[in-house]
Amino acid sequence: MRHFLHFLFATGVALSASVVPARANFADAQAAFELGDYQTAYAEFLKLAQTGDSNAETALGVLYDNGDGVPKDQRVAVMWYRKAAEKGNPQAQLNLGIHCEQGQGVEQEDAVALGWYSKAAEQGYAAAEVALGNMYHRGRGVAQDKKQANAWFKRAADQGNASAQQNLANALYFGDGAEINYAEAFKLYQRAAAQGYGDSQYNLGVMYEKGQGVPKDGAQAYFWWLLASAREVPDAARNRDRIEKSLTPAQRTEAQTAARQWKPALAQANRSNLETRPGGAVSRGQKNEPDVTGTAFRISPTHYVTNFHVVHGCQRLRVSGTQSAERQASDERNDLALLSVPASSGATAIIRIGRIHLGEQVTAVGFPLLGIPSSTLSVTSGEVGSLSGVQGDTRFVQITAPVQLASSGAVFDASGNVLGLVEDKPNAAGLPQATGDIPQNANFAITSNALQGFLDANGVDFDTAGLGVATPSAQVAASAKDVVALVECWQ
Repeated sequence: MRHFLHFLFATGVALSASVVPARANFADAQAAFELGDYQTAYAEFLKLAQTGDSNAETALGVLYDNGDGVPKDQRVAVMWYRKAAEKGNPQAQLNLGIHCEQGQGVEQEDAVALGWYSKAAEQGYAAAEVALGNMYHRGRGVAQDKKQANAWFKRAADQGNASAQQNLANALYFGDGAEINYAEAFKLYQRAAAQGYGDSQYNLGVMYEKGQGVPKDGAQAYFWWLLASAREVPDAARNRDRIEKSLTPAQRTEAQTAARQWKPALAQANRSNLETRPGGAVSRGQKNEPDVTGTAFRISPTHYVTNFHVVHGCQRLRVSGTQSAERQASDERNDLALLSVPASSGATAIIRIGRIHLGEQVTAVGFPLLGIPSSTLSVTSGEVGSLSGVQGDTRFVQITAPVQLASSGAVFDASGNVLGLVEDKPNAAGLPQATGDIPQNANFAITSNALQGFLDANGVDFDTAGLGVATPSAQVAASAKDVVALVECWQ
């Protein structure tokens, strides 16, 4: 089976200072590979690998795995993977683990494979989490433990990995290391099916026909089996033809039209069906600098909250400079978005409960717009100037703390609790129609009440507290830095 390059720009692997200037050459090598100019790609990757660049070492391993630009040689591929893996490169660790598990270019050793999968999985690399879950599920290199397998599948599923979503859904559907839960299994199959995962599309058809976790709907079953049969999933065509006889002509036509127009959702950068092969598809035109930056705050070990306007239209997301993120939920009306990340350590925000008072102290903390050094937090202080937004909208409060146009950030009360999230700053030129004046220092924040409703709707646990003892803004800002993070978006 052919291998593909999956270049790592957002895996948390830090390059040494001496390697950073060579990134432009890495991009040239990547471009050459995508154009099929493997000899140029090999030459450029080799130059970078000689400087110790683990991404280039990994790329050389894939070239030798494929025989692209060089003779195919799995032993040499393993050598390059090992060099990068020992530097902590998670893709190399995954690929080396696969070779160890399959005995390709190296002695077959399940326990060694398990060790490399574990190292990559501990960095939050989703494909490695799936591989590690499979080892636990089958009892290879470790005592069989299906609950532990499901725990690894869940970590990868939360990142958007379709294989993990399918595996975890199977566990919930069949009660394999988990209690049977058709409703949750259905949701996971949906997420994987939306990415074009054929087995999940087939399983959705089964659940719609049987009414498991969802009301019975023969037309929906037919739709999903149409998609699954196009991917040649076993039994999909037989089920498609069988249920087609029970549908009206209108139902058949509608489902067939929808199936022709259906397109898979864009996969995550760290999403791949990589349990049995190294690498993954590279995103063409991927670049180092983000198109948009903004602010998020950690609400749980696996979730951040940010503004919808920051992450809308993003094909790739990163938090805190290293952590891949997935947009799990959105509320465009209230300008809110929920990001899921691999388990992270650190403080989590406390959400303000209770009445907000006119004139109370607030501190806005966030990262400036793209183009301003992103390592520097912007901290401004002010007061609650109004208990409603434009035209009396009570979802918002007006604050006097200065914020930038199209900015984002968390608003903390005097006790250090999150009082709200900065709303996209309105264009002052457009406000007179609504207000009759151009207000000075008129900025708005979606309140903690709306934020709590959004989190509750998406099943996220969070801590709350009322307004306590007031502390200076500088002290609030210092504690806020522990929960606030930079969000980077590639569109």
